[in-house]
Amino acid sequence: MKILFVRHAETDWNKANRFQGIIDIDINEHGKYQANLLSEYLYKQVPNINKIYTSPLKRTKHTAMFVAKKFNFNITELDYLKEYSVGIFAGKNIDEINNAEYQDTYKDFMKDNNWDLVPDAEKFESRYQRAIKALQTIFNDSDKDSCILIVSHGGFMQTLISVLLGSNRVWGFKTNNTGIYEFSIQENNIQLTDEGKWVYKQDDYIVLNPKKWSIIRFNDAMHLKGAE
Repeated sequence: MKILFVRHAETDWNKANRFQGIIDIDINEHGKYQANLLSEYLYKQVPNINKIYTSPLKRTKHTAMFVAKKFNFNITELDYLKEYSVGIFAGKNIDEINNAEYQDTYKDFMKDNNWDLVPDAEKFESRYQRAIKALQTIFNDSDKDSCILIVSHGGFMQTLISVLLGSNRVWGFKTNNTGIYEFSIQENNIQLTDEGKWVYKQDDYIVLNPKKWSIIRFNDAMHLKGAE
């Protein structure tokens, strides 16, 4: 089984370095260009993709549609895959946040990038449980021959990948617009528990050996080379 994660293409708010969160901003013209390059690249590099899941927000859904058109099949929207709320930072850039009104909150947030300190932002535990639900839904509808593409968001993909790799720590890696992550798993008969543990479905749910996972690509953006 293979599973790929892709961040959505560029939006005007990405270009302006504004926090988006769950605000439904669509991709811009350059984003459409990126999404088309992505579709061509995936068709050549991973031609066996057989299912596409996407967040329902416009920027992810419209990115996924470029790929789906190239592969000639439909997308499946999954609400669990949407970006997390960034609370009072939504719609603002760093300069607008780092002012008298938000300065203390921003300083606390920047110490360890802790969204739990930002008023009205989605808390870590909620994000983590949502990522578990997303992957449970997807894996329960998959088999050993599945090659799954998930189009989501830069922030939430950090949580998705942490759950996939069996970690309760979210790694703060930055992802290019349309950046690709690819993982493979050698076992078929596996299940993700509600606690975020990967186990074999037989033998009283023995914990899965993490060595069974392989990382194939990590923020691969070769399709954008010379295009940015």
